[in-house]
Amino acid sequence: MIVSEYVRGIRNNYVRIRELALPDERKYQYCIMKRGGISGFLPFEIRYIDSDAYMYYDITSRQNISTLYSKKPLDRKWIAAFFSSMKNIRNEAVRFLLDPANLIWNPSNVYQDLRNGKFGYLYVPYLDEDNGMSEMMDFLVSHVDYTDEELVRCIYSVAEQYKSGGDAYIREKIYLDIEAMSEAKDQTDPAAMPESGAVVRTQDVIPDAGDVRSRGLPADADQRKPSDGINMDDIYEQAEKIGQEFDGASRRPRLKPIRFPSGKNRSSDGTKTGGILSFFERLRYGDRQLREEYDFGMESAEMATVAEETRYSDAERSEGSEGTVYVDLTSEEKLRKLENESGKVIYELKDDSCIIGTKQEDADLVIDEKGISRMHARIFSKDEDYFLEDLNSTNGTFKNGLKLKPYEQKKLSKGDEIRLAASKIYFM
Repeated sequence: MIVSEYVRGIRNNYVRIRELALPDERKYQYCIMKRGGISGFLPFEIRYIDSDAYMYYDITSRQNISTLYSKKPLDRKWIAAFFSSMKNIRNEAVRFLLDPANLIWNPSNVYQDLRNGKFGYLYVPYLDEDNGMSEMMDFLVSHVDYTDEELVRCIYSVAEQYKSGGDAYIREKIYLDIEAMSEAKDQTDPAAMPESGAVVRTQDVIPDAGDVRSRGLPADADQRKPSDGINMDDIYEQAEKIGQEFDGASRRPRLKPIRFPSGKNRSSDGTKTGGILSFFERLRYGDRQLREEYDFGMESAEMATVAEETRYSDAERSEGSEGTVYVDLTSEEKLRKLENESGKVIYELKDDSCIIGTKQEDADLVIDEKGISRMHARIFSKDEDYFLEDLNSTNGTFKNGLKLKPYEQKKLSKGDEIRLAASKIYFM
């Protein structure tokens, strides 16, 4: 299981993953990743700290989709754009002879640029752990827009087929299923189609014949389709030979990217997953418990920054003590509020969470001041307590003068000062 942690630099924010062993930076995948410039891949570098090696990925001005869509559903347009991005990033990996299985898919490590909406992905060279695709499918099922019945049917079907077909389904058919949903909607309601660029037709990921033969691969490899199963081991073995030509990390490979033809290869398999229709028959009558009933059996990836746990001893329960007297507070007294420096209430915490930032469509409390990020911080309740979390902000979030790391969570007490850039608010 990938364990990531967040660190803040002087000007940039990073998510980092610790290497279990010191990497051989002359190997092909490390050389290509350090060179950078691959569309959709988050900028990558290796740093050594106390004899340990860490892979650093720049996530400045980006937000992980787990946080970004914690309070709003995934609509048809977003789903179409995401799967289009998934197809493109896998094609980019193959184009540069990188194994698509090394892309990380758990929602807490897939990022979206808040400025332009583009997705950014972590690529871990020589990954030998689970890449989190099952967690992504579980996330899609849990957050899909349940008012769009056709979209729900499509996402449940995609998740079920991935559960049974695994990576083979991702390689060959998943994009056709998403495209079929879009085409069906286009026939009934053209105005509801996603904007141009959201979805493109699936194309074969077949290397150019000349490029394949020039790398010593099987002579008939150029005739194979994805369903024929191109032997990626042969490609990676040859890529490692290319990597041996590097004298050092600063050398650039003389590598010509593989080109892709524009031909199409559509599968005629229209089989529907058994058992899925019963879900949607119940959904028609408003049964929202489908989210809880659907279970992939996957736990979320562990994160390094977690909510603080309060350790205490109850002196009143010692011998001879009468114990604590229960006092029933009114709902108004239990309600937590945010106040500005003059004592004016600017927000009442009636919901489970409050996102603070300048982006009106995503923030619950909008503070339009210089230095505050689009999604700057979050205050949320957990087990009857409230916590403050920094949302990968540019200028940082402070609790009583102490700066939080990106996505670090600190427990709040009544009267705590929260500083966002130069703005101060108080938790009351």
